[in-house]
Amino acid sequence: MLHPTFIIAIKEVRDIMRSHIFLAILALLMALTITSLFVSELVFRDQLVQYSSSLELLKSIGKSPIGDVPQFYPLNLLRGVVDYIEIIGAILGIFLGYITVFKEKNTKAIKLLLTRPITPKDIMLGKIFGNFIFIFGTISLITILIFFTLPAVGGVWLSGIETVKLVMFIFISSFYILIFFMLSLWLSLSQKNIINALIIAFSVWLLFVLIFPQMGDTMDPDNQVPGGFFKSMTLDHDQGLRVMEHFRYYEMIRTGVEYISVTKHYERSLFALFGIKHSFNDQALGSILISQWGNIFSIFAIPFLGMLANMRFFQKNQEILE
Repeated sequence: MLHPTFIIAIKEVRDIMRSHIFLAILALLMALTITSLFVSELVFRDQLVQYSSSLELLKSIGKSPIGDVPQFYPLNLLRGVVDYIEIIGAILGIFLGYITVFKEKNTKAIKLLLTRPITPKDIMLGKIFGNFIFIFGTISLITILIFFTLPAVGGVWLSGIETVKLVMFIFISSFYILIFFMLSLWLSLSQKNIINALIIAFSVWLLFVLIFPQMGDTMDPDNQVPGGFFKSMTLDHDQGLRVMEHFRYYEMIRTGVEYISVTKHYERSLFALFGIKHSFNDQALGSILISQWGNIFSIFAIPFLGMLANMRFFQKNQEILE
């Protein structure tokens, strides 16, 4: 016989699958994924055409070409996908957390569960695990779509290491979405008026997903010129760092704004993993993970803290769903 936790988890997945809203979000994410891959490929081809044109022009006037030939890295095309998961994935997590409490308060099914030998811990673990299964399955479907679409778009199959990076993308993205599920679940449990929970959750989403990351990017001097300010001034990485030493406190504030956003941790880890930040393109996977361990650790640690907070709160206040 299945453990009560798994029975409740299966029930959660079935309830979600019966909701057309979540299936619509899944379809939207898959459509945006395909569109993003094709657009990214067109942008790369345009860069290649521009480079070839510039090269021919320089040769015609007897000058040597400046700059490297644009290199194609298939996972670089996933920048748009990462952006969509950052925003829409977080919204998905918020709605899942809200609905899992909302339906219990309306159907009162929790009363029946509590009359059986099922502990509040089993109920909460089952709900969390069931929603995680759905989130993990959603990201897995998107990743499978990416795996088979990239060769059609880019003309090359992914290597073994690139496939491993895609598998890591599934876990990192699933736990990122789970963070917002945990937040929404806790707010929905703790607020007397459940609509207030949704309002607060979206306020947090607006602040930490959109505002803080954008503030950090806008405050970065290197983002003020297309292609990078320091690169336009023919300064290498070390020279750029020496310049920024004169703006130490400004950089501390800018970095602090970025670090309080879990979305920025998610973005930094995947931009490095996929080589979207070009300095990571030819680095070994091990060195990438070492450089990004703090960002990746944050993505995995926060959901566990959220799970403990939700379980503790529900064990002390289980009557809120009755």
